[in-house]
Amino acid sequence: MAGAVAVTSLPSCTNLDEDVYDKLPANSFGSTMTEVNALVGTVNNSLREYFPDHFFYLSECSGSMAVTPTRKGGDWYDGGQYRELYMHTWTANTSAVKNCWSSAFSAIGTCNATISVLENSTLLTSEQKTTYVAMVRGVRAFWYYTVIDFYGNAPLVIQYSTSDKTAPTMNTRQEIYDWLIKEVTELTTAAPDPDATNYGYFTKGAAYMLLAKLYLNAAAWGVNTSDAYTNVISACDKVINMGYYSLDTNWKDNFTTTNENSKEAIFAACFTNSGTKNTMMYRTLHYLDNLALGGTFGAWNGVCAQPDYVKEFDTTDPRYSGSFLTGQMYNKTTGEALVTAHGHLLNHTVDVSMIPGTEYDGTTWGSVNQEDGARCFKWVYASDLSNAMLNDFHIFRLADAYLMKAEAILRNGGSGAEAAKYVNIIRERAYGNSNHDYTTVDLNKVMLERRFEFAWECMSRQDDIRFGVFDKAMWSSSGCARKADDYLKIFPVSQDAWQSNSNLTQNPGYPSFGN
Repeated sequence: MAGAVAVTSLPSCTNLDEDVYDKLPANSFGSTMTEVNALVGTVNNSLREYFPDHFFYLSECSGSMAVTPTRKGGDWYDGGQYRELYMHTWTANTSAVKNCWSSAFSAIGTCNATISVLENSTLLTSEQKTTYVAMVRGVRAFWYYTVIDFYGNAPLVIQYSTSDKTAPTMNTRQEIYDWLIKEVTELTTAAPDPDATNYGYFTKGAAYMLLAKLYLNAAAWGVNTSDAYTNVISACDKVINMGYYSLDTNWKDNFTTTNENSKEAIFAACFTNSGTKNTMMYRTLHYLDNLALGGTFGAWNGVCAQPDYVKEFDTTDPRYSGSFLTGQMYNKTTGEALVTAHGHLLNHTVDVSMIPGTEYDGTTWGSVNQEDGARCFKWVYASDLSNAMLNDFHIFRLADAYLMKAEAILRNGGSGAEAAKYVNIIRERAYGNSNHDYTTVDLNKVMLERRFEFAWECMSRQDDIRFGVFDKAMWSSSGCARKADDYLKIFPVSQDAWQSNSNLTQNPGYPSFGN
């Protein structure tokens, strides 16, 4: 196994405590194995920025899956930034647009600095150095994959220097894509094999999944590549046949408080309940839902599912009740029906209804009642939840390999019956039987299966673009139309980033910087 000696010395991903691994004195980095592990741990901690914060909002709220409506009383209006995500009217100053750019490039900078230290280490053996550097290169590649997915064009900076202060210039999406294909292909060899010691780290499994993602989205991104769908199938087969990963018998095991034990997980952002990063319960649950769930947290009553997305589900599919919290909420201690501050029963309806006369800023966007909307119920809320969720977020998991393969078969001219074999593997796991199997599938059925399987998992924007439905929101009753211009398939370069680096140029379709 490549890098076996190095990997066995890694700390558990679940023990990468921020207070320990993010605050070591710079002049001591890399002088002991503890510090080397700390460096790699800091790189892995950057993945906590991906979910459930700004990248979640850019993906799910600009896509078909979620919306953050303005609640009666004005909560979550925030200058209209969440309206901008839903209606596709974002700008270079939209908060999530700026914060995602900043988070991604901060993480890339950390990766570059760490690679420099590791490559110059006299402590590590050649084998250890190869393994550690590969794991950090993998995280950097993931962040650049995110950058070209969301922004298209960006600076490609892969060297660390304390002396060269020259501000980087822009690279095209094609240039970054070409670098990524070469880089990730190398990592399919250089990264360690997956085993029990490197959960949460970038391994060969993660490399093949990332390679499949790059090839699958190439056409939608407008980049040139060869044999894209054949390469998707090949990469997915490498993961499926690796012998280490397997689908959890119970779909919900992917989302429990101990989901680090899942054999389906391929690449994960790891969380602890002592941190402050996994705050999905704050972002989605009503202020009083803690009384129904038994926790002591104070939720913020924000994001919910777009109604038409929820209505696509078969309600007998366990993924329906396993993804969405709906219905009347009751006090877990007293059994009494909970009531909102506005005197309404706390009944989470699938439908989300604008309140007439509450429109903001001359738009069609208005307020909705506090209780409206199906809430995120995918990651199990711990019975003693008070501060943050310890459930990990599986960035890549095995179910995606099966569904990417099914999609690639169809896009490559294969038969619907052949593709159905891989969709049915996922459906049979979800339902627990073969009663809901397909004899054949088309791209629409694959798209729907991805929606059923991956609700809330930061996939809807990318999927919607690839399936040609990015302009079609799934809150038809809102009366809020989406802009449908093609340039909106990538976000604008951050205004804050340009103010720090005037070499950056704005993406096509958006106002040029300085205008």
